[in-house]
Amino acid sequence: MFTTLISVACATLVFGVIAYFFGPIGAVLPSLVILVAAFFIISRRLGKKLELSMRGLQDDLMKGQTDKAIRTLKEIQSRYGRWQFFLSSTIDGQIGSIYYMKSQFQVAKPYLERAFVRHWVAKAMLALIYYREKKMGKMNEVFLNTTKHVKKAGLLWSLWAYCVWRNGDIEKAIGILIQGKNILGDADPHLAQNLLSLQNDKKMKMKAYGEQWYQFQLEFSPAQTQARQGRVRFQNR
Repeated sequence: MFTTLISVACATLVFGVIAYFFGPIGAVLPSLVILVAAFFIISRRLGKKLELSMRGLQDDLMKGQTDKAIRTLKEIQSRYGRWQFFLSSTIDGQIGSIYYMKSQFQVAKPYLERAFVRHWVAKAMLALIYYREKKMGKMNEVFLNTTKHVKKAGLLWSLWAYCVWRNGDIEKAIGILIQGKNILGDADPHLAQNLLSLQNDKKMKMKAYGEQWYQFQLEFSPAQTQARQGRVRFQNR
C-alpha cells in the first residue's frame, strides 16, 4: 500500500512541475514513467528486505521451531505489512497455517479468516475448522468462495467433496468433484479417481495426495501418528 502511495505521490509531483512549465499534455508521459519506475524500485528493495527477513524461516519450520517462525512472521508483518497490498493478509495465512498444523485450531482461526483469498491452503484450513465444529453452512461458504478465486487446485475441490461426503451427502460430493474435473480436465488423476469411486458407491481415498493431504490433519501419515503417540507416552510418564 505504501509502495503505491509513494509511487503515485512521486508521479503527481513530476506531473505538477512539468505541467506548470510545459502544460498538462507534456506532463503525462514523464509522470507515467516516474510512476512505473518508482513502483519498480521500491518493490525491488522491499523484495530484497523480505528475502533477508525470511531467510532461515523454512529451516526453523523444518526443525520444528514453530514459535520462532511465528515470531519472525509477525515481525515481518509489523515492519512491512502496509508496504504492499495483500502482504499482511498473506502473512496472516502463513501464521494461521502454522497454528493449524500445531492443532491450535481456535488460535489459527482469526489468522485464517484474514488470510488472502488466493492463499487457498489457509482458506481450506479455515473451512476445515468449521467442518470440525460441524458448521457445514460456513464450511461450504468458505470452500465456494475460495474455489471462485482459485479454480485449478485439485486438492481444494477434493477436500470440499471429502468433507461433504463424510457428512453423508454423496450426491453433493459427486457434484463438487464434477465441477472440479470440468475445470481441471485430466490434470488431477486423484480427483478423477475419487469421482469414479463415489459414482460406484466406493469410498474416497485421499492418501494419494501425500504430504499435501496430511497437512490438513483429517488423516495422519505414519510419521505423524508415531510422533503423536510419542508425545502421548511422554505426557503419561
